[in-house]
Amino acid sequence: MRYFVFPLFLLLTHSLFAQIPNWHEDSFFGIHFDLHPNANDTELGKEVDAEQIRQFLLKVKPDFVQYDCKGHPGYTGYPTKIGSPSPGIVNDALRVWRDVTKEMNIPLSIHYSGVWDTRAIELNPDWGRKKQDGSLDKDNTCRTSEYDTKLMIPQLLEVVQEYDIDGMWIDGENWASYPCWCDRCKQKFTESTGIKEIPMKKDDPHWEEWTAFHRDLFTKHVQQVMEAVHKVKPSCMVCSNWLYTMRQPEPITVNVDYLSGDFTPSFGAQEACFEARFLASRGKPWDLMAWSFIHSSSIGKVMKTVPHLCQELSEVLAQGGSVFIYDNPKRSGRLVDWHTDLLAKAGDFCRERKEWCFKTKTLPQIAVLHSETTFYKENEPLYHKYGAVLQPVEGAVTLLLELGYSVDILNEDTLTKVISQYPVVVIPERSSLPDSVMSVIKEYVQNGGKLILSGTFLAEKYGEWLGVEPVEGNIKGWLPVPGGSTVPTAGEYKKIRSINARGIFSILENQEQGRDETEFPPATLTINGKGTVLAIHGPFFRYYRTHPVPAYRQIIDFWMDELGTENLIQHEGPWYIELSTRQRENQLLLNLVNRGVEGYLSPERHMVENVPVVQGIIVRIPKVCLPSGKKPIRAYVAPAQIPLNIIEEQNQYIIVVPQVHIYDIGVIELQ
Repeated sequence: MRYFVFPLFLLLTHSLFAQIPNWHEDSFFGIHFDLHPNANDTELGKEVDAEQIRQFLLKVKPDFVQYDCKGHPGYTGYPTKIGSPSPGIVNDALRVWRDVTKEMNIPLSIHYSGVWDTRAIELNPDWGRKKQDGSLDKDNTCRTSEYDTKLMIPQLLEVVQEYDIDGMWIDGENWASYPCWCDRCKQKFTESTGIKEIPMKKDDPHWEEWTAFHRDLFTKHVQQVMEAVHKVKPSCMVCSNWLYTMRQPEPITVNVDYLSGDFTPSFGAQEACFEARFLASRGKPWDLMAWSFIHSSSIGKVMKTVPHLCQELSEVLAQGGSVFIYDNPKRSGRLVDWHTDLLAKAGDFCRERKEWCFKTKTLPQIAVLHSETTFYKENEPLYHKYGAVLQPVEGAVTLLLELGYSVDILNEDTLTKVISQYPVVVIPERSSLPDSVMSVIKEYVQNGGKLILSGTFLAEKYGEWLGVEPVEGNIKGWLPVPGGSTVPTAGEYKKIRSINARGIFSILENQEQGRDETEFPPATLTINGKGTVLAIHGPFFRYYRTHPVPAYRQIIDFWMDELGTENLIQHEGPWYIELSTRQRENQLLLNLVNRGVEGYLSPERHMVENVPVVQGIIVRIPKVCLPSGKKPIRAYVAPAQIPLNIIEEQNQYIIVVPQVHIYDIGVIELQ
């Protein structure tokens, strides 16, 4: 009798998923298992149990499951006839998961490592990437080798045909991709570009062409794999992990079924804060995965608390995305029951909020530009996002969120299409913008937009437009803080002279306001047409990412008041409450995510044990932010559905959210 109830429940949540072209588009909460099978395994599948799987699915209620297939070592956890099965396979766990999920009408995907395949290179060294010195990369494959056609695609098709899987989450892809200096790649590069001199490092001539060539090879690899799978089973959803995320910000050219990524085991909420805001702007179904554990090289894997997991997942939910959680079964395939309890609680937390968050759209407020042109000029090839290149973008987003604003992250391609919808646009130290993009930005300001620019290069590149001229040399000193104190500039600022701009403050030679002032302003304000530009002539946002000093937050708050932000929705609460303004039909949705922790975090202390309740969050909503002719008629806090009062003033509405725990949503119904 207990088995009859579950298919009936699933009929409501998964009905007709096989007939929907993209079943993943409506999937909200999932579970991911992978083991990365290897040559030393001895008990894979030994304890896999169909009944335990059924009970797990009954309790956690996932919309989809991703199970182990092949990991980075290159061995499969199923008995492949094409590649290298792990010698430790006792029972075929993938078969058991497929049988149970099919019986219960739940889509099943696989975890499969693509570009990274150590075993394939061990058996076929010619498939491996060649480094600059000619040595073999023993982990990452070459895109001009036969790896895709002789192993990866045939193996994926084998899994589709043998197990009738519904999707594949291909791991170890763009983030495992590097330029290859094998003879094939050199020859194809010369044939496609006409360039005979092969660059070896970033400062060499034609380095940008060389890296662009390899990025093109990677996207062709994804396209080839996807087309091959869809030819055999069109409803099998293909995802390449981290494709078209912040580490690959160019326009989408490969029509993959959805976008995805998994944030770091520790401090995942921070990474999710940025990635979710960018993925939400990409116009495709997307999800992000939280690891259920923190990984320590000294003590191993430690499961997170429920509040820790929910705080990470909230960053994704608040941007309208779907989520899934990564857990490990035992090497034997047995599930750990107390892990199941934890995952079920996290799933309940997400589903309680689904009605008010899933597949919502942004209500545009502030757009921060993640320039694909600048990123590819400055990042480490091909798609590595760590390092200095993203610090200004992340610093700007962090600062603006801490001031209580709602922030989206857009690339050049998207921003130029929707820029008129945003009251404020921020371009944080992006030194390489195409003329076509700057032309759109200048027109935006001319028509009334408000723009914030930063960087030491502004006066030299855009001085006439900004009403300033560069003076020889840079300056490093102190910035005045409203209230009388000062804070170091951190980096150097460009010495500039105002022509048609108004300087805001003066950089100080020492730490006393009124005594140590220089003639050089750190920021200027310029009127252009109907709009205004705030230009910060130094690396202000970069240093907030690496040194989040509260005084910098006070300074940018003052500068933004000078710019004029009275037409932006803003909350007045602790700086660690993040606001995301979203909308759906006749609802304005004020997503409030609490990034606070009880106790403290440190380099040694990564675990969030609890999240403090914050009381009395005031949200001010300018009337111009509401759709034309609409006004609030009812407000409440979800998911608890506690009624809220709406206070109307001359130019704005005010609501007070009585408390926010981890993630609550102020729902304002409009008429």
